[in-house]
Amino acid sequence: MQRKLIGYCGVDSGQILLTDPCYLDKFKNDEFVPNDPKNNNFSYSGACYATMSDDKGGQLKNDKGIDIAVAVSTGIGDGSYPVYAEYEDTGKGTGREDIRVKRVIIEFLN
Repeated sequence: MQRKLIGYCGVDSGQILLTDPCYLDKFKNDEFVPNDPKNNNFSYSGACYATMSDDKGGQLKNDKGIDIAVAVSTGIGDGSYPVYAEYEDTGKGTGREDIRVKRVIIEFLN
């Protein structure tokens, strides 16, 4: 398995969101509201609830209750964090198209 640095993610809120880009227009860029009953909605407030939890991250859902994203605390705050991809050859052929991303790693602490 090959590991390669593919870029950096900038963080200004001490947390990061993992989601499909096609959902970004549904994200609610609201303010963090303490004691909000919708503490896992697809919003800035929902991300704050997830990253302030004991697990330091968690699932966010859309308005229909479907899992849509994961928010994670960086553990040390703001910064620019390296993102690595680990690749695996599927062995189904001989071309570059047989190489797939197996996992992505965001390194907050080193």
